[in-house]
Amino acid sequence: MNKEQVRQYLVAAVYGFISFILLSGYLFLRRGSFDLNIINQASADASLIILAVVLLIGPLSRLYDRFDSLIIYRKELGIIAFLLALAHGVISFFFLSDRFSSTYFMNHLLTFIFGLISLFIFAYLFILSFEKIINNLDRRKWWLVQNWGVRIAGILAFLHIFLLKYSSWISWYSKGGSSTLVRPYLPPASIIAFSFTFFVILVRLSEFFEKKVSRIMVILLFGLLIFFLVGSFLWGNFRSNFS
Repeated sequence: MNKEQVRQYLVAAVYGFISFILLSGYLFLRRGSFDLNIINQASADASLIILAVVLLIGPLSRLYDRFDSLIIYRKELGIIAFLLALAHGVISFFFLSDRFSSTYFMNHLLTFIFGLISLFIFAYLFILSFEKIINNLDRRKWWLVQNWGVRIAGILAFLHIFLLKYSSWISWYSKGGSSTLVRPYLPPASIIAFSFTFFVILVRLSEFFEKKVSRIMVILLFGLLIFFLVGSFLWGNFRSNFS
């Protein structure tokens, strides 16, 4: 591993660390406590956001030249996303077994399967990321596996969080947060991670149009993302003031 590769891993690790810390801090503000549950959720949400960034770099670099320099970080960011997802899986299975019991997994079987398959695909792509293995493979086939593997893993992770959380999101928007929360007016962190990932999916779909149209769509989609997130925070405050 040369100095440039080390630098790329350090940049990706710093980005992952910052994402994890910000989400952990947000969850702490919302719940008023810090425990293993927060570490577990922050790991999951940070993993999804970083994976979304990996999937976003491609279309942004094709639509805007200024993002070309980010392409070199995709592999390293993907590895950081995998390590965070792995931490989420290990914590859920082995350290929070009282909360994530066998009954819980059976009641959320499809969600569990999506998450597990996504993690296995991540692990496979991680193994293929080592230079010694890459050098023994056909570069074109390796790139095809990486390209489609991260997309499939991303979609499965997206479905995992959506199926697991959508009912609680509906409840938060309609009834507000739980009374056990210190700041129930703050939206769930999973909504932030999900909305950003959904934005990325729409950006990738916008590439089916011609380049000029795609650029306009990306700007509009980003505006809608900001509008949705700001609106969610305002809605939470509105409910807290009039409840």
